[in-house]
Amino acid sequence: MRTLGFKLIGSVLLIVLASSCEKNIYEAGEANEAGDFWSNDLLHGDLIGTVKQQDSGAEVIVSQIEPIETTVIDPTTGDFGIYDLRTGNYDLTIQADNYRTYIYKNVMINPGGITYMGEIDFSTVPDLVSEHYPEDKDELVYSNRWQRINISVLFSRDMDRESVEAAFSTDPPTEGIFYWGQYTEAPSDRYYASVSLDYSGLRGYDEGATITTYSKITSMTYQMAQKDSYADTTYNITLSTDAMDTSGVQLRFPLEFSFSTVQSSVSYAGIQTNPFHGDVEVDPMTNSILVTFPRRMDPSTTEAAVSISPSHEFFFLWPEKNKLKIYTGAPLLAATTYEITIDGTAEDLDGVSLGDNFSFSFSTAPVRVTRTRPENSEVYVDPDEKITVYFNTYMVKSSVESAFSISPAVSGYWKWGTEHSTSNKNALTFWPSSNFRTNTQYNVTLGASASDMHGTSLEEPYSFTFITVPEL
Repeated sequence: MRTLGFKLIGSVLLIVLASSCEKNIYEAGEANEAGDFWSNDLLHGDLIGTVKQQDSGAEVIVSQIEPIETTVIDPTTGDFGIYDLRTGNYDLTIQADNYRTYIYKNVMINPGGITYMGEIDFSTVPDLVSEHYPEDKDELVYSNRWQRINISVLFSRDMDRESVEAAFSTDPPTEGIFYWGQYTEAPSDRYYASVSLDYSGLRGYDEGATITTYSKITSMTYQMAQKDSYADTTYNITLSTDAMDTSGVQLRFPLEFSFSTVQSSVSYAGIQTNPFHGDVEVDPMTNSILVTFPRRMDPSTTEAAVSISPSHEFFFLWPEKNKLKIYTGAPLLAATTYEITIDGTAEDLDGVSLGDNFSFSFSTAPVRVTRTRPENSEVYVDPDEKITVYFNTYMVKSSVESAFSISPAVSGYWKWGTEHSTSNKNALTFWPSSNFRTNTQYNVTLGASASDMHGTSLEEPYSFTFITVPEL
């Protein structure tokens, strides 16, 4: 009786299970409520997905050691489906000409369910290649004054070096050196053969391998000769199907990518200036304004687009093709706010205009005495010392002479520069007609009437004191 009871309970459970699953489990070829056709049951499931490259003609293969079932994607939607797979784990392979083979291990097919692989985006990198530098369509910031361009490839298998080097080409054509066992992700300012064996300090450099034989090498860097490393150039790189691994397996399709170089030693997101926008107390001796563009500019249209307020005579200099120096021909006006605008009509060397106007402003410091010799409160000053006054701009000599006073009174005359040099034009030196008296305090004042070459006077009088050495 107990055995019979268990059998009855089991029968009831089967009926309940069948009843609870009635809305989800369908016979092969039977449509569900949404009109879709399901082929799964409690021992089977379906595998579906979509390939983004719908015109690739991709083949979908499901296997367990050996292929079990194969289909092709829908040419209009990229969808694929393999139905009524027995529950378990499968390997999924999707392959198409000129695309990297997509492999997904241990795909689980659940009982009575659907395994969705999502949207699969094929890679155009061949199967033997893991990654490369630069990446496709990269923009490489590069200065050909001291750098050389590097192109690196990391492979998934040990490669035959001779076949890879023969299959590698650049457009425009270049000459260069192949370094195996290295993967470099930046332009270089040296040849690797000329540096020590300790590469750990090189930025963007991975030593990759210790080379002892011609096999088991999976990384390569091609360093272009500097004569062929051009700025503002697009390079097209090809590694043909002649490249093979050490077992003779060739690339199924070529590796092809391109990158462009931009002339600069650093990269800017926008226009940079020196002085910076909003700077105050800018030294008037900053006699030029530097504008650095994110790309190389056409001088004629750029110069025509520049305006400066207040109006000022200025000259244009181009230390580099993306750097404009605006030279005023003299120190800047003191205690003045400068506003510089570059009209959006300024064009780069490709004829592309800035589009938007660019403006920045800064303010200069007032006319000031920056230091003196002797210094204020200095003691033990030699009686034969000269008095030198340093300014933050070029001064009118006669205005300094008339604004100068010293107590006790000392006669003398003024000369440009310092005691030992007349080249410093923002300094003036008072030469006493006779030595100072010993053990005497001298008070020097420079009145506010002293003015610079633009007619701007000192912001306030300046005074300092010194004491000469005692008499021995």
